[in-house]
Amino acid sequence: MRILSLHIYQYGKFSNQTFHFSTSGVQLIYGLNEAGKTTMMSFIESMLFGFPKTKKYEPKTGGVYGGILEAEHHEYGRIKVERTKGASGRVRVYTAAGEVKTEDFLKKLLRNTDRALYKSIYSFDVFGLQEIHTFNRDKIGEFLLFSSLFGAEAVTKLDSRLAKEQDRLYKPNGRNPRLNQELETLKQLTAKLKQAESLEAGYHSLLEERKALASSLADAETELTGLTEHIRHIDAAIHLKPLIDQKTALQQKMEAYPAQSARFPADGLYQLEKYESHIHPKSAQLEALRVKAAELSSQSQQLMPNEEMLKNEALIQNLLAEYHMYQSYGEQLSAVQAQLRQVSSRVSSGLQQLGKADEKELLHMNTAYDYEWQLQQAMQSYGQARDRKKQLDETFEQARRDLEEAERAYEESAAAVLNDHQRKEKEAELKKQGFYQGQEELASQLMLLEKQQAKQKKIILGAGVLCTAFFLIVKEWLPAIAFAAAVLIYLFVTFKKAPAIRITAQRSQQKTNMPSGEMDELKEALWRDDQNRQQLITLKAVLQQKEAGYERVIQQFEEWEAEMAPAQSRIESYKKDLGFSEDTSFLLDAYSLMKGLKNEIKKKHELTIEAGRLQKHRRTFEARLNQLMPSENGDEHTVADLIHFLKKSVEREEKIEKQKREIETEIQYAEEQMRDLDQEIQYFQAQIDRLFHAAGANDREDFRAIAEIGRKRKETEEQLQNIKAQLHGAHSDATQLAGSGTLSEMKRKLSEAKERRDRLHEDVHHSREQLALLAVRQEQLEASGTVSELKLQTEMQKERVKSLAKEWAAIQMVRQVIKDKMERHKKVGLPRLLETAKAFFHPLTGGSYENIYFSEADDSIMVMRSDGMTFHAEELSQATCEQLYASIRFALALTRQDGVMLPFQLDDSFVHFDQERLKRVLEVLARFSEGNRQILYFTCHEHVKASFPNDQVIHLLS
Repeated sequence: MRILSLHIYQYGKFSNQTFHFSTSGVQLIYGLNEAGKTTMMSFIESMLFGFPKTKKYEPKTGGVYGGILEAEHHEYGRIKVERTKGASGRVRVYTAAGEVKTEDFLKKLLRNTDRALYKSIYSFDVFGLQEIHTFNRDKIGEFLLFSSLFGAEAVTKLDSRLAKEQDRLYKPNGRNPRLNQELETLKQLTAKLKQAESLEAGYHSLLEERKALASSLADAETELTGLTEHIRHIDAAIHLKPLIDQKTALQQKMEAYPAQSARFPADGLYQLEKYESHIHPKSAQLEALRVKAAELSSQSQQLMPNEEMLKNEALIQNLLAEYHMYQSYGEQLSAVQAQLRQVSSRVSSGLQQLGKADEKELLHMNTAYDYEWQLQQAMQSYGQARDRKKQLDETFEQARRDLEEAERAYEESAAAVLNDHQRKEKEAELKKQGFYQGQEELASQLMLLEKQQAKQKKIILGAGVLCTAFFLIVKEWLPAIAFAAAVLIYLFVTFKKAPAIRITAQRSQQKTNMPSGEMDELKEALWRDDQNRQQLITLKAVLQQKEAGYERVIQQFEEWEAEMAPAQSRIESYKKDLGFSEDTSFLLDAYSLMKGLKNEIKKKHELTIEAGRLQKHRRTFEARLNQLMPSENGDEHTVADLIHFLKKSVEREEKIEKQKREIETEIQYAEEQMRDLDQEIQYFQAQIDRLFHAAGANDREDFRAIAEIGRKRKETEEQLQNIKAQLHGAHSDATQLAGSGTLSEMKRKLSEAKERRDRLHEDVHHSREQLALLAVRQEQLEASGTVSELKLQTEMQKERVKSLAKEWAAIQMVRQVIKDKMERHKKVGLPRLLETAKAFFHPLTGGSYENIYFSEADDSIMVMRSDGMTFHAEELSQATCEQLYASIRFALALTRQDGVMLPFQLDDSFVHFDQERLKRVLEVLARFSEGNRQILYFTCHEHVKASFPNDQVIHLLS
């Protein structure tokens, strides 16, 4: 099937658009990103297989969703597939015979190919090309088998689904599968049945025992709760006892510290070190800046730039900027002078060729267009007149020759004609012999005889008709025979007279024609004279015609002379204006030469003026340059040397001035830094003095001693506050218990309470276990029911287990059938697929690789190079991998077409190929498209489009 055109009503970004495809096998659809390539691919798939489930391409502003796909089918000819969606949505297929078919007919044309199968075989892109290294024997075999049945990679999904279904039914060690659960239920029912048979008594005694056990358990739990609370208080008192003792010791220590330590700042030492850490580096930095400022001042005094040079810096910079113009003027001047020499040479040569010496004479020459056009018209008229004269000369010569030949032929024919006297004598002699009279009588008799014979023929035909009619009327033979005999007798008598007439005529002719040779000579002479007379009349007419033609040629000569005179006069006038005295035929060439020479003279004058202008500019520049140069650099240097000297001098002085400014800036910056540092040092020293005063210290050593006492007092205070915080949250009973006894007494009480608690824990745990066992026994007895009910449930459970087991076995059988089919397909289909792929891979790689096969170690794809080296797919370059994938996909398409050849859709599949690989793959595509295969190549790359002729490209607008 070959797509001829697409008409899109509304689909994605396309609205009421038509695309016509070429008749070539490979069609390129070119467009930049967002131009609609993917939309067109989806539209083709939608027309063939139905609209996608997503509403991505449905029109947002209304309109008919769908369109028409026109295609050429090898069996049904030209068909149209129209598919729309909406209230009246349907599929219509219009055949070449004028029939309208439904979607069932379309499925028949497509051989029941669905969208998934189409995309798996006939459509691939660059992302698929990059996955060749994941292909192995099993994966390609699965793809080859199930792509023709269910779509790409359907085998993996189907087998996985069947495996999941099996696992959902049964696993050997599973708990959640249905069959496992049903088997477990059957096992439990069997156990219950056995228990029910032995446990049908003792239910009421079980209830009494459970009630008593629950009461004793509640009492033990109450006692255990109180004992646990008591143990917690003792444990807390044991932990609080050291804290209380430490609190008392710290309070006594705090009372021993002097009152002066309480006034010391909390971070006094830190602040002192911080201030001192700022003062020392800043003092060193201040001294270093003073030394640096002195050195910079000395350097500044040594730098003395040339003020005069710097004052003229702007003028010098302008000259430097204009120097390239000076050079350009020099180059232009050289070019103009060279051109002027060439033009002057051409002017001299032209004047010499024309025989003139004055250029001004040519400058005043009229070169207007009207003048040149009139000169050309005059020369054209003059030339036409000369050509006309030549033609007239040839025509005159031909007319003269024809007239002479006609006169000569007429004279010869007139000489052969008998004069009237001779002719009359010969005619009189023939009349004496009776030749003419006998001949006239004989002719009249023969004419009468012929008329009679014609009349008799009509009578015979009429008699035949009468005989036939008479026989039909009377219906008897005898009267009809008698009538026919009478007719025959009449005809015999009539025809008998005709020979007599002929015999009489012959005798008369024998009587008049004498056998002598003289009579024949007379008749021949008269006949020849008649022929000569007729020829003479004809030649006379020809002679008159030639004489008329000769007169017309003479008249044309007179007309030519009348026309030639004004043309000759105009030409002479132009020759006088131009001062030309040579052959008139060279007048136009001379005028053209004069006109060009005039332009050359004008150009010569213009070049002279331009050369003067350029020289003036150069002299002006040189004068300005000399004004700025010192006196010691005189005229002995070239302009380039002077420019170089000025440039270097200005750069040197600018550098000196820049260095001086930088040094002065550094000096200023150093002075500012020194002022700032001095202020900062004074500030930090004031802060240190204020800190000593606040602490009541005289110097730094006294300050540090007071700080040490303050630090110790603060640590003691922090410890005391920490202990108070820990004691603040303690229970009052625990605090009271910690203060009433010693630590050993509290530990003894704690040990006794824990022993009692452990015994209660064992009793409670034992009671709970007994109570739980009694509850389970009660539930089993209550839920087990009668023995007959359990037997019925057990049998029903066995039937459910058998049903699920049959279902699991059926799935296992299907999986085994699929596996067997796959194995057979791998052994038969894969070798043929690889042979076909090899036929594509060899030309795609330019003959570099010869064979494709599967590795026996891991079933991965292997390729063999022409030199015998073998490689895994992942060892190949990206482009070679893509060539390998394309070969396998093409081979798969040829293997799985099943009689229907749908269009291939390649979405920028070879974008990573270089120019040579792209050329080879396009050649393979061209061969692959033979046999009515159609390939639609979608791309956004200009170099790919350049590889296709224009008639194979459809342009999509962004």
